[in-house]
Amino acid sequence: MTRYLLISRSVEYESRLGSMLGSELASVAGEYLSFGIDQVLAQVPGQAPHIVLLGPVVNYEESRQLVESFLEQYPHVGIIVVREQRADLEDWVDGMRLHAVLAPDASEAVTLALFARLRDWLAQAHDIDTTLGDWGDRAYVPVQEPPQEAAGPVGDDDLLRRLLAGSTLAQAEAVAEPQAVDEPEPEPEPEPEPEPEPEPEPEPEWLFPAELPEGARTDVLAVVAPKGGQGKTTVSVNLAAALAAAAPNSVVLVDADVQFGDIATALDLEPTHTLVDSVQVAASGDELALKTYLLRHPEGFYVIPGAASPEAGDEVSAEQLGALLRRLAGIFRYVIVDTTPGLGEHTLAVLENATDGVFVTNMGVPSLRAMRTELELLQQVGLLPSNRHIVLNFTDRHSGLTVRDAERIAGVQMNVLMPRSSAVLLASNRGVPLVLSDPRDHAAIALRDLALRIDPEAHARRRRTMRRAAAE
Repeated sequence: MTRYLLISRSVEYESRLGSMLGSELASVAGEYLSFGIDQVLAQVPGQAPHIVLLGPVVNYEESRQLVESFLEQYPHVGIIVVREQRADLEDWVDGMRLHAVLAPDASEAVTLALFARLRDWLAQAHDIDTTLGDWGDRAYVPVQEPPQEAAGPVGDDDLLRRLLAGSTLAQAEAVAEPQAVDEPEPEPEPEPEPEPEPEPEPEPEWLFPAELPEGARTDVLAVVAPKGGQGKTTVSVNLAAALAAAAPNSVVLVDADVQFGDIATALDLEPTHTLVDSVQVAASGDELALKTYLLRHPEGFYVIPGAASPEAGDEVSAEQLGALLRRLAGIFRYVIVDTTPGLGEHTLAVLENATDGVFVTNMGVPSLRAMRTELELLQQVGLLPSNRHIVLNFTDRHSGLTVRDAERIAGVQMNVLMPRSSAVLLASNRGVPLVLSDPRDHAAIALRDLALRIDPEAHARRRRTMRRAAAE
């Protein structure tokens, strides 16, 4: 009998829940989400589950769409989101018609107590016998809405005592009444019909970059890290997407990691031209040809992918790279350059042409010390950009360091704190910038803060961006 259905990308959590529930649990691998919500629903066993658990490692838009789809197809089902306690939890679950949020590390006793309480509540609310394998076509029975309490995932002994004592949990914490779809609602007063909005013109497959007004300012943003693995490419990709929301068709992202650039992979693009082609055509002075070599991303920014192989990347000289950036600065409002880790000749060529430096490090002592050395060296040789943005990546409470410790070791104030988040890897594997795929994630919020430091208007199309992400 299938009482519970889990949709998750975490094999570890699936195994843990399976040990609690045995044959009562059915699972759908989160990888089906890549093919759309309909494919997920197609994997649901024929017998309707009592309770559906979403997560962990299921992002905001996927969770929102799954909640709506399950309640539409199975109106009597209980919905639990499995998500850890985080500062953005209240915003994350806002507007979802779910019944509970459960911490992934909640004990077996807390987890089973929540399931029992939610089953009892659903049975009372919908007049259903929970001993049946199927909920059947029962009508909703009106019940009094539970009082509201502080939101937070079920996961500690205090909440367990409250569950067992019969106290009501609400909002994201436990059972909240779903909307009664069969209840007749009073018809609203007729309102004058708004004038239909004109149909948007279909966007052509390829567009030239927006014309840069004469005398307009251009920002060349060098994204730099002293070591690999700091999150430099993640910052570059999301910065391009966030700035493109404020300045569509005015942003170009250059993969200047000449040997091992992976921006095309991170954006799920298949380039026909690369950095090698672009530096050659830029040297010819043919601006029109250079524009045709650009790869346009659907979200309104352009990409110059890295070389196809390390051997091809060796053909790009530092002088050619510098010349390309100067050409692009005459075309685009923002030129974002993902550099090779360290201070090789190509990275120095980028910094020589940069107006802003985005320096990325993490909470590790070696990385922080390397950042300090890098900044001091750039200061000595006169290549430290006057506009600096220091990003501290992978922040959490388990590194053994505080932000103040990190600032003391690096010798510089941290401007943007980017928390550790599983959604970053998930977005990268999907080939979608995090600020688009999961805009409410706390790491996405930090990335938008970085864009706002560079352009205060970068939030202008945030709602449009979130709607577009929801439609994907």
